[in-house]
Amino acid sequence: MSDVIVMTFHALWRFIKKPVELSEDKASLRLKIGTCLALFLIQMPPLLVLMSLIGGLEQLGLWEEDMHRLQKIFQEMDPVLIFFFAVIVAPLFEEIMFRLILKFRSNLLILWSIHIGVALHLGEKRSLLKTARQVWDKFYGWIFYMITVAFGLIHIMNFEPSLNIYLLAPILVAPQILIGINLGYLRVRFGLIWSILFHALYNGILMSIALLTGEI
Repeated sequence: MSDVIVMTFHALWRFIKKPVELSEDKASLRLKIGTCLALFLIQMPPLLVLMSLIGGLEQLGLWEEDMHRLQKIFQEMDPVLIFFFAVIVAPLFEEIMFRLILKFRSNLLILWSIHIGVALHLGEKRSLLKTARQVWDKFYGWIFYMITVAFGLIHIMNFEPSLNIYLLAPILVAPQILIGINLGYLRVRFGLIWSILFHALYNGILMSIALLTGEI
């Protein structure tokens, strides 16, 4: 397992430094599962640091746990419903919304724009596709990180709106941005189903801990 962790860390680090649209890896099921587990372990140290920082901000009185809107909603729900929404609905919806478009051929906005361009006689479909692909490859790093940050920032909606929450947003959503990088890497490398499964695993563990500790 240690070899898989080291190999995954180096591959992830190369991707973080320069995100590129990878060809889908035809790795074995065992390697894919091992990579997911390795990613989970790799993300834990920085995630714990970020959670400690967020906890420190709460101790300083800059925000309070009562400001967490999602926690209040979960406290009024049956645990079965909590798991259904957190482990099935949320991963499926969020991965389709934020990770599906990380592949050129799955980016409906680009494909629709090309079809509209053809319909308006702005050029041939082939030439438009080629131009769009060149722009996509050139700016893929920006595209990847903009989508990842957007994924993180949308989670600010989990909190009750206030000036402090908005000012602290970059820190409060940093864990989601970190996880979003890993989810994006898995989606690009192995396909959408693997980012969905990883997302479900993470949420499932998070919800289990919260239920066992009585936080929700």
